Amino acid sequence: MTVEEVLGAPLRIRIILALWKTGEVNATELARRLETNYSQLVAHLKLLAKYGIVEERRIGRARLVKLRSTNLAEMLAKALEEAEEKLKTKASPQG
Repeated sequence: MTVEEVLGAPLRIRIILALWKTGEVNATELARRLETNYSQLVAHLKLLAKYGIVEERRIGRARLVKLRSTNLAEMLAKALEEAEEKLKTKASPQG
């Protein structure tokens, strides 16, 4: 799988940014925050986990997810956050 395939889905980018900003979160809560259904979120989380970007743990029935503590996950999240900020600046009337 290529970088484009991993990051090609807007929801996966939103997941990475949300986890970067919030840290570990319950998957149900993350689905609510991202305004997507739980099944769709879990499918994207599984792919991101397969490539070492996110990890999950279970406490009872709760599925907790977070970015993995790896250079790859951190660099990816920082790059996406910087790109998001630059795009916001360019889109603003003063930018």
